[in-house]
Amino acid sequence: MADSVHTARWIRQFDKDKIEFVLFPSTPHRKIHPLILQHMSQRLTSKLKISKWMKLGALPIGIFDLIFNNFFRAKLLAAEINSFQPDFVHVMETQHSGYLTDKALANVEKRPKIVLSIWGSDLFWFQRFTSHKSRIESILKKVDYLITECHRDEEIAKSLGFLGSCIYGVPASGGFSLKEVGGTEVYDAPSLRKIIAIKGYSGFVGLGPMALKALNRIPHLLNGYSIVVFSANWKTRFIAQIVKLRTGLKIEIRMKHSQTPAEMRSLFLKSRIVIGVSESDGLPATIKEAAFFGAFPVQTDTSCAGEWFENGVSILLIPAHSPESLEQALITSLKDDKLVDTAAQINFEIARSRMDAESVRSKISTLYN
Repeated sequence: MADSVHTARWIRQFDKDKIEFVLFPSTPHRKIHPLILQHMSQRLTSKLKISKWMKLGALPIGIFDLIFNNFFRAKLLAAEINSFQPDFVHVMETQHSGYLTDKALANVEKRPKIVLSIWGSDLFWFQRFTSHKSRIESILKKVDYLITECHRDEEIAKSLGFLGSCIYGVPASGGFSLKEVGGTEVYDAPSLRKIIAIKGYSGFVGLGPMALKALNRIPHLLNGYSIVVFSANWKTRFIAQIVKLRTGLKIEIRMKHSQTPAEMRSLFLKSRIVIGVSESDGLPATIKEAAFFGAFPVQTDTSCAGEWFENGVSILLIPAHSPESLEQALITSLKDDKLVDTAAQINFEIARSRMDAESVRSKISTLYN
């Protein structure tokens, strides 16, 4: 996805590696992500270009293919592979990139190795739908190397016919640079912070409104706190306004795509708690950033977070669609200063050892080589 920060961050990890990338956009986009454009304009060891027809044609061709079931883009992708003759095709995400690649491979003269990165809900959520399950099985049978954030997705893939090799525990969007993050010494202790950050997404599998409803139940514990709802859409914004009127809480709404990476880092550095609730997820970006910046994560157990962090020690995991469980998790993380301060230290060490950009780059460079 050429407009995705996850794609951009992944590519930027390899600035100093002798790799030639050709990016084939898998979704319609109005603009290419600034980090990708920056990469293309700089003199770096790695080289990047965007597939000729898809740099400007991704939006109109993508709209046509909504009707024609990837017919045109599959032809273009096959032609790109036949022309470029890559050592491998790295498929980033399944439902758009994976299905498209699967169709294109029928017209590829010499099939390269296929690497597939699982993004979030690719397998966990979509396997339950018959129309998706058969398509997932089809692409998985062609994949040589699978990159997953957790064992959950590896096991699902194997149950759906995957027979290749798995590279486990790699964040889908790559790692964070410790130079940007600093160390724990730059933090205010989480127990001293007076902001609660909530991921407000309510589209697809997001349950942002549930978090707001939980706040509505404990306004007496939130005196002196500011609530920042980020990545919100209109439904969440509407519910937030109702909660604000009913409770008098200080609630700030930040709409989806309105925040820069620097603004998100600043938010998490000032937050005591970060709440992310959804029906399905991988290792959420909010969890990764919370781990680096000391905010205590409260997350639904439908994610992979339980494989990275210990429930009740450095994270609180709750069932989806349970405002009561979320309410209790909030009460615990608001009252227990020792819990949130100790968790910040534990999570930073996990992030430093497993999510640092250099450690992720090294692992994937080995695969690429």
